Amino acid sequence: MSKPSPISLISQELVDKIIDDLAESVEGVEFFRWHCLSRCSLVCQSFLPRSQYHIFRSIRIESEGDCGHEFTIKRCKELGRILTQSPHIATYVRELRLEIQPDDKMGLHETPIFMQAINRISQAHGPLDKLTLGDFRASQLRDPQGFLDAFTRPFISPFITSLHIQRIENAPIRMIQECVNLADLTLWDVDLECDSRPNPSRQYIPRPRLRSLTYRASPEAIKKLIGKGFTYHPIHLSTLRALTIYTDDIEDILYAQSIIRATNSLEELYLSTQGNIRVRHPPDYSRQHVSLEGHINLKKANLRILHANVVFGPSDDERLSGILSILKTVPTVNSLQSFSLSVYVGFATEVGPEGLLDADWETLAALIRKIACGKALAFQLLFHFFDCENTSRISEKQNRRMRMARSLCANQLHRLVGELLRMMDPAITLSTDINIVYHNARSSR
Repeated sequence: MSKPSPISLISQELVDKIIDDLAESVEGVEFFRWHCLSRCSLVCQSFLPRSQYHIFRSIRIESEGDCGHEFTIKRCKELGRILTQSPHIATYVRELRLEIQPDDKMGLHETPIFMQAINRISQAHGPLDKLTLGDFRASQLRDPQGFLDAFTRPFISPFITSLHIQRIENAPIRMIQECVNLADLTLWDVDLECDSRPNPSRQYIPRPRLRSLTYRASPEAIKKLIGKGFTYHPIHLSTLRALTIYTDDIEDILYAQSIIRATNSLEELYLSTQGNIRVRHPPDYSRQHVSLEGHINLKKANLRILHANVVFGPSDDERLSGILSILKTVPTVNSLQSFSLSVYVGFATEVGPEGLLDADWETLAALIRKIACGKALAFQLLFHFFDCENTSRISEKQNRRMRMARSLCANQLHRLVGELLRMMDPAITLSTDINIVYHNARSSR
């Protein structure tokens, strides 16, 4: 009798934990994630169930436009085959990602094989948790009303808790408004159409009570969601706990205060920039610089967490002045426990790591000391530096330049930390990190 392999002696609980940790470590890197988990499923029989669980938690369906609709049908048939051969896989599906192409001549909701697969998933385990709609290319729904009636109303709106819409120019506002359990909403470069008809089968649909809202480059959509031009508010904002705003466009910032005023429960505020997005090349802040100064008042907010990104511009009023104006509005009696500040140096103007020190850090330290008021406060400072001189196509030279830039940044950050610690109370804990960015010349050929 053959001796069992060592891997077969590992308990199922430990196997599941290994695969869970692997899936978490590659989250957001789609192809690599699929590749790793697919390989795991082939290791041995005990690795298969948990690998399948993570592989099929999120299903992506691409509409291929008019010329490629046969390919879309082929993919949907393949999904149907998998669900027929292994019905238990349908119970794993929690997120549906629909990538809509700009030249669609036939919507996914008009594709019977797609609707059959969605119906099978729905019947197998009940509701989906999340819908991601859209792609990196701007597009429109071919038939918003049909998409609403045939797809979202029976399969999506009554169930999902999370909705992410990206680069769709005519998403029906009723799709959001009718998601009664919606808690998490993300809008990226989105506009909403308001012409779709109400659901004839339901006289009253309670509005969603959002707990988290993220938006970027979607001022018109936000304007409609907060009720501008309406006699009613399409969503409840009074329950909002977390708000993330991308501050690269002044139009997005202008609606931030309206949202903050509409909720008395906001606990987390994240003021982000394009630098937070996974992009191939460093963001170009030299063409446009937006200041936060005077736009956000936190007098009535009861925040626990505040995270702000600041892009250092060429003049004094384009550095810390915006975040200083915000911190001045935080009331003396507050619940703030964590303040994170990401500083981007060298992105809007060519400057060395020493540019970090060229700002009003003394006033910032005084405001942090005032906000802490003797209580414990975690202050995290993240130093992002764009090294515009690292342009070599030779890896060895790139790495050597990177090490030199990191050393220079560390020296400047060390000087700043020494000054800040002298100006702040002992109850304030200060942590730091450095991120060096450069143009990858080899990938830009």
